[in-house]
Amino acid sequence: MSQLESLTAFITANLQPDAMQMFSSSMDDCELVRSAKALGNNQRRIGVLTYNARLSWDNFPFRKYSPGLIYALVLAWVDEHANELRDELKLPDPTVDPEFDDEGSCILDVVVGLADPVIIREVEDGPIPFRGKAWDIVNPEIWVAEEAEFIVQHGDAS
Repeated sequence: MSQLESLTAFITANLQPDAMQMFSSSMDDCELVRSAKALGNNQRRIGVLTYNARLSWDNFPFRKYSPGLIYALVLAWVDEHANELRDELKLPDPTVDPEFDDEGSCILDVVVGLADPVIIREVEDGPIPFRGKAWDIVNPEIWVAEEAEFIVQHGDAS
């Protein structure tokens, strides 16, 4: 799941349906950054896709729901769910652009700088030739230790 998909799902899950009328999310200003890193498990980060995630409401009911609710949800998501690439690449803080009208609704744009890793794995007959091998694009597979055993030796072993 991309960071944009995760952010959109978080916002959608935490707002009332009537606050989500005429909502859209999109990517703007995409850039590929070369950032190679061996990830183990026969995987390699070949780069990073950086972009501005744009969350837009064309008819946000600001008299019923404070735009501050959106701002707080975005900041909560960034704090708890954004990947480590946000900090690694020093992406800027989110920006907001509300345009209020007299009818009780507003046009609201929130822009969040995000980054998704581009991960490849060596596979037979993969579509990506790279460094003399065949690779395919994958979602990263991360193994986490659930148990650990420590062996501690005290004193002189002789």
